[in-house]
Amino acid sequence: MDSALSSSIPATAVPALIDEASRLAASGDHDAALALLRSGLARWPAQPQLHEAACRLLVGRDRAEAAVHAVAALRGDPANPVLADNVWQLFTHMGEAGEVEAFERRLAAGEDPVALVGLGNALRRAGRAHRAEACYRRALELFPDLSMILSRLACLCVEQQRLEEADALFLAAAARHGGRDAVTRVGADFLAALKAGPEPAGIAGTMTLPPGGVEALRPLLVYTSCDSRYLSLFGPTMLRSLVEDAGLDATIVLHVVNPDAGAERLLETLRQDHGADRFVILRETVDLRPFGPQAKTYYACSRFLMLPDLLERFGRPVLMLDIDLMAIRDLNPLLARTEGADLGLMTKALEKLDVWSLLYADVLLVRPTLRARRFVGLARRYIRHFLKPGTAIWFLDQAALAGVWLAGFADEVPPRAVWFPTDIHSSVIMVDPDGNYWTDDHAFFYSVRATGGGQQAMARARRRAGTIGQIQAGGFGRQDPG
Repeated sequence: MDSALSSSIPATAVPALIDEASRLAASGDHDAALALLRSGLARWPAQPQLHEAACRLLVGRDRAEAAVHAVAALRGDPANPVLADNVWQLFTHMGEAGEVEAFERRLAAGEDPVALVGLGNALRRAGRAHRAEACYRRALELFPDLSMILSRLACLCVEQQRLEEADALFLAAAARHGGRDAVTRVGADFLAALKAGPEPAGIAGTMTLPPGGVEALRPLLVYTSCDSRYLSLFGPTMLRSLVEDAGLDATIVLHVVNPDAGAERLLETLRQDHGADRFVILRETVDLRPFGPQAKTYYACSRFLMLPDLLERFGRPVLMLDIDLMAIRDLNPLLARTEGADLGLMTKALEKLDVWSLLYADVLLVRPTLRARRFVGLARRYIRHFLKPGTAIWFLDQAALAGVWLAGFADEVPPRAVWFPTDIHSSVIMVDPDGNYWTDDHAFFYSVRATGGGQQAMARARRRAGTIGQIQAGGFGRQDPG
């Protein structure tokens, strides 16, 4: 921030104004809050904190206007990584397919970065990638300081299988602003170098097999991993749903990173409730202090470090699930779709999205075939390459899946995959005070991630009582899942 500007603003004026705007917004008076922030910007038009506050207030109402303020905030404080990420997020998500005309009107009023990027995104999502590319390139020409535009162009190139060009753009973006672009690689040379490298480490920990050892394992392994907090929050409900509602003849592999005393007590309770013969327990010990806030990325990725070893050691198909999923009906029809395939992956491949959202890590079925083992083995190499303090960026697991799928098999036959559509997840659940719950009529899972929340609802769910459709039709009795 310019020193002359800083000295002309009373030290307490901006924080006090932002605090008052926050109070107004919290009371529901968003218009008054925005008017107050705009009055401050009329006095101090380059003040980055005011622009950031306006951005936060507008992001749920008008992404384009929020992006205008995000850009202004970053230009006022260009070394601030939070402000850079705000621009990256808004440049990534604004511009829906139905907004082409709105952004064309905005562009007609003047070539600003929001108009060009927003129109590029809208055109891209509307299937008009040629014009979208022209918008991105024009934005880069006029606004080279906004390196986030490189990410938009890179994702467009991936859609068109221009992978080496996209890889160079991601590298350029990473050098400028880091973030998710720094762990997104789609170049065949990069993947080939990972293949040629030494075998990466799995995890350090212990494994408790069911009584009877390997011979007691069931035909399918259902694998999930978490930390102690997520085990407590989601584990009981998720595991009960697998045992009671999923209809699977499966051994549950439960992987806990750095289990505390409470987690150990809960593991014992789960084994007592559902039978010790149903579980393999993995206890991983790792020092995550150097990761700081990025420890959450390690929790999400640690299962990929172990998955190749499970396939190699036990020779059984593995259904890997996020722990904040709940099975809401028989999963056998879903798994039957993958007969003859190496992999079952959830994807939005037919929609215009971003590389790290091409393949979801929520639900992954891996059969113990050679091609599937090579796929997850290369994913482990990719993740290990970046899973370090500073580069353990959120969405690393999905960036790895996409990179390996797109560029990891340039020199060999790729695995055969079956695509699971994203609506196998539901974001709808109703839970009564006794823990009885009703879910979507068609989905296979209730997903906390799909809701953007829902943690408490899942934690309260105790017994599946039926579907939302039954409630709407006036039927409240329990229905067997299926």
